Amino acid sequence: MFFTKDDHKISIIGGLLLLGLTLTTGITVYNAMRQQIETVLGRGLTGALEGKALLFQTRIEKGIEDTRALALRPFIVQFMQDLNDNIDNESASSNLTRNVNSLTLIGFSAAVIYDRNDNILSQVGVFSSNENPTILLDNAGSSKLIWDNVFILRTTVNVFNQGKKIGRITTETRLPNLTRSFVNVQSIGKSVEFLICANLAENRQAIACLISSPATIRFTHLSISYGRENNSPKEMALKGKDGFASAVDYRGVPVIEAYTPLPTLGVVMTLKLDQDELFMPVNDKLKDIILYLVALILAEILLLNWFIRKLISSEKEARQSKVKAEEYSIELTNKEKELRKRLKEITCLYEIRQEMELEMSIDGVCQKIFKHLIPALQFPHASVAEILINDKRYVSKDYNKNQLIEAQSANIIEIIKPVRSNDRKSIFNFFIQSDIYINHKHHGYLRVYYAQDVQGSNIEEQKLIDAIASVLEGWIELRQLEEALVSVAEDQVHKIGQELHDNIGQQIAAVAFQASVLELQTGDMDQPREKISELAASIALQTQNLVVNIKQLSKVLLPFELEANGLISALQTLATRISGTYNVTCTFTNNIGNEDVGSVITLNMYRVAQEAINNAVIHGKAKHISISLTINELSERFIHLTICDDGQGFNGSTSEENFFSGMGIKIMHYRAKQLDGKLTILRRNESGVEVHFMVPVNQGDS
Repeated sequence: MFFTKDDHKISIIGGLLLLGLTLTTGITVYNAMRQQIETVLGRGLTGALEGKALLFQTRIEKGIEDTRALALRPFIVQFMQDLNDNIDNESASSNLTRNVNSLTLIGFSAAVIYDRNDNILSQVGVFSSNENPTILLDNAGSSKLIWDNVFILRTTVNVFNQGKKIGRITTETRLPNLTRSFVNVQSIGKSVEFLICANLAENRQAIACLISSPATIRFTHLSISYGRENNSPKEMALKGKDGFASAVDYRGVPVIEAYTPLPTLGVVMTLKLDQDELFMPVNDKLKDIILYLVALILAEILLLNWFIRKLISSEKEARQSKVKAEEYSIELTNKEKELRKRLKEITCLYEIRQEMELEMSIDGVCQKIFKHLIPALQFPHASVAEILINDKRYVSKDYNKNQLIEAQSANIIEIIKPVRSNDRKSIFNFFIQSDIYINHKHHGYLRVYYAQDVQGSNIEEQKLIDAIASVLEGWIELRQLEEALVSVAEDQVHKIGQELHDNIGQQIAAVAFQASVLELQTGDMDQPREKISELAASIALQTQNLVVNIKQLSKVLLPFELEANGLISALQTLATRISGTYNVTCTFTNNIGNEDVGSVITLNMYRVAQEAINNAVIHGKAKHISISLTINELSERFIHLTICDDGQGFNGSTSEENFFSGMGIKIMHYRAKQLDGKLTILRRNESGVEVHFMVPVNQGDS
């Protein structure tokens, strides 16, 4: 068969058109596939980075707050003041050293105290070298994150006494949890790098970065350029933004980089992965696809020359091409589904951690876990969850304890669910479990049951419930620690008040009595002895005044009226004492009658009233204060304590957090959460502040 010249032209033109169409389609599909994979991985990196950032921010802020709390300890402040007044005061030096040496028992690895002239008063532990890599956490340099094969937080706070600086405290705290989170990044990828960066005070064109990769950990300075149209991810994070982007890093390598700022600490964090590693599976397949396309194009060009004779053959090859394309599409879809599953699990863990911070009851926390865990499972409609803590069981919504039957096999469980008039059995034939350890002791487990028709691997879901169990362990330990802290504080206040009232007060009263006797015995003597009599009378008067002051102090520390006559009488006495002591008008009203609210609520109500009144008088400069105690009938009975004043109020702030950030307000909020109550602080329309403290009246003693 012979071809004419026109036939050859048609074949060439048709071949070129086919070649262009095929290449365009291949490039378009490849670009779309790359963008989709890049987006999915970027979201996964962002979720992983947010989890690490939350851990860093929580741990570092706690370490800084712990050091600030040291500067408020009365004994440390007093001993420092004594040594500032007299550097040779051996008693104050010994007591200060004993207090400083005890700091290593509560988590600090080293601590040093300086006086106002920067002389060292006391020191414990060994500080890390100043030559180690350092990340500044604020512009003043009072907090630093040091790398010495482990993260070390160094914090310096000034100590004040009566508004005057008397010295400073510098501490170092080792952060093993942050170290593990920073070092263990190899599971993300071989080319992954985790960066923690902060501005350099002396150079705005560079930032200090600590870089963790599977092979090494190093410290370096990276250059930045503000004002460019296309900012790098690190520069975007320095501007307070978060997200992920494709970029070229400091090595000149294309990467996918997630970034987020930690504005309260003055640092930014990024997590990146090389694009070569990301697209390695696709590129490996791309070689085969390119060879296939070349062969296909050659075959189609030949088919154009023999179109009529090879029509059936070309149709068969087209079908084969379609089958292979569908196989590649299915393979890519499956990979995308796996990535989405991992992203859903990371999001589940993040949401659980976020909501745990707002929840105070163990039942509420468990329900939050079920709320996010069940939807994150591969088959949520065929799974139920169970948490056992200290022999108390918490179950998900679809879990029916009365219908739970353990079969002969340890892993076979049947749940009978009625369906209309017939009964249908849903058999849960296996489960995965993660044990819960609190303070290194076994206290229960988190378990997920699966129905018999559920198939597939549960390795990733096992990792998820292990992580959730670990978060739950930490939350329970923190809650126990908070409860113990409040209990110890109340015990110490009670002991101090008892000692002032029963011991010191009686001793001073005896001295006053003896001085009065001395006055009577020397009253009839000549002139020199009259001076002695006057002196004795002065001693008696001063001592009596001291007795009165000590009794007033003991009433503040140890509310005798509260223990003897209850909450109403104690609040009335408190109002009277405030009026006489501070020359303000303080009134108290109530309508609760003989309502018995229990000793725990009574004590917490009294402490909240004390703190609110002190804030109104000392910080608000109030002249009129009103205290009211009422019973509110809502869905349940609430006792409602209200303290109103006409002081300075919020000073223009729009929220209570911007004004009341002290420890007293935090303790008031904690007391409310401990009693399942609610504390609200509002700005009054005229001037001043309203404090509302509501607690369920059926709490009683606990």
